[in-house]
Amino acid sequence: MSSADRPLRVAQFGVGYTGESSVRYLLDHPGIELVGVRCYRPERAGVDVGKLVGRDPVGITTTTDVDGLLALRPDCAVFMPRDPHDDPSLPDAQSAGWLAELEVLLRAGVNVVSPIITTCHWRHLSRGIEFRDRVEQWCREGGSTVHFTGFDPGFATDALAFTMSACVGEVSTVSIWEIIDVAGYTSAPALERLGFGQDPAAFAGASPDTFRLGWGGALHLLGDALGVVVEDLGFEFESWSSPRSFVTPGGFSIAEGTIAAIRWQLSAIVDGEPRFTLQKITRAGADAAPDWPSLGTDGGYRVVIDADPPFRGDFPMGLPGGRGSTFADAMAMTAARCVNAVPAVVAARSGYVTFLDLPPLGGVPLRASARVSSGEGAGA
Repeated sequence: MSSADRPLRVAQFGVGYTGESSVRYLLDHPGIELVGVRCYRPERAGVDVGKLVGRDPVGITTTTDVDGLLALRPDCAVFMPRDPHDDPSLPDAQSAGWLAELEVLLRAGVNVVSPIITTCHWRHLSRGIEFRDRVEQWCREGGSTVHFTGFDPGFATDALAFTMSACVGEVSTVSIWEIIDVAGYTSAPALERLGFGQDPAAFAGASPDTFRLGWGGALHLLGDALGVVVEDLGFEFESWSSPRSFVTPGGFSIAEGTIAAIRWQLSAIVDGEPRFTLQKITRAGADAAPDWPSLGTDGGYRVVIDADPPFRGDFPMGLPGGRGSTFADAMAMTAARCVNAVPAVVAARSGYVTFLDLPPLGGVPLRASARVSSGEGAGA
């Protein structure tokens, strides 16, 4: 039976904040069979995957045994280990753990889709070309493909802006905004790296590497898509300090006088001028930095293209029926983007591919029970 005649066999690696949503989407995808789930905490091993994500048992239990998962011969792994958010191209990187596991998967012939944001591109890394070539070698050895994607980066900060540019003439500048509340996020190390809970005077002189590593790749992707070379990345940063001490719903403590909101900008320099900018306002609570811009009732994304004619799109999130907040929805959308990329990645050429190497991605078909009946929602 060819792969076209059967569901794709997929293993999930990681069942954290985003991984749980990924498991649900994999279970529901009509073209995918979830065959195994890798957990990274021993206490979560041996649990039925359905129970883990709040559903009835499905007969698949979590495991820490990577060799056992490889023996199941998955076509693809949705790879979501916890990432320390450092530079994986450096030999002493803390990313060495997940990088070693990625090598095992690719050399074993398992295709990989992952939302690790530092690697959505390679040109912004310290040894980017060397890193790309090393990953390409693993792919050649296994005849496999790896694709790093998500919602931001992976869609809202690169693919969406590029898609909108098809509707205008010559593009002068592109500005992409994210306005989001991370109060529900449970990863304290990730929040600390962004400055939350830190002394503003001490953090003001911090290296912009965290931000360039995380989102610089998105600007390089946009440059590749529009056919220009990004020469450098400019950076600006400011913070807002909390007038009171509090604990976020995600369990993160912010003391009075420490950072509770950040506002920063990455600029892609092309021909000596800033042509693409990524601007982010991130709050730890809806009442933080009340004078800074907002979008909708709970934040979202904005794309502004200076062109002929100019084009702007506002995408408010945290809508009714979602996960309860823009941040939670964005994490679920990251999972969905990864799962929906699986068929295209399995069918793609071997190597380290970006969205420019894949066909347009879409969601799965509506279930029959969810289809709009004739006459509902139809125009005249």
